[in-house]
Amino acid sequence: MSKVIRNEKDVKARVKKLLDAHNWFWWMPPANGFGKVGVSDFHALKNGVFLSIETKFGSNKPTAHQKAFLESINAETGMGFVVNEQNLEHLEAFLTDFGGQTDLVAKEGKMSNEAGARLVDAIRALQALI
Repeated sequence: MSKVIRNEKDVKARVKKLLDAHNWFWWMPPANGFGKVGVSDFHALKNGVFLSIETKFGSNKPTAHQKAFLESINAETGMGFVVNEQNLEHLEAFLTDFGGQTDLVAKEGKMSNEAGARLVDAIRALQALI
């Protein structure tokens, strides 16, 4: 992924590519005045885990409503992340290790310590902006 990221649209394009590359079922709820305020840009499912991603660029931060939405997802055992041009590598690490390790757990009932540590690090980085 060598293309320069210039705006939030570019961040969203990278997130789409990563979700597709890691075989997540994902969708983008429409942004309009008729839905719930603060709903994240991406919703995704894989191996029974719900993922919600709010994308930002530059100095933009999540609004209070967006933070509340992500916190509600995290409180209900889903994963809520804020992704920007500075932490895309953490999303890629999370998606890579999540896919491999959930497959391993399903087969062998255990996860590697190294991958578990990378997952925890990625989750912390992706939730730091909430």
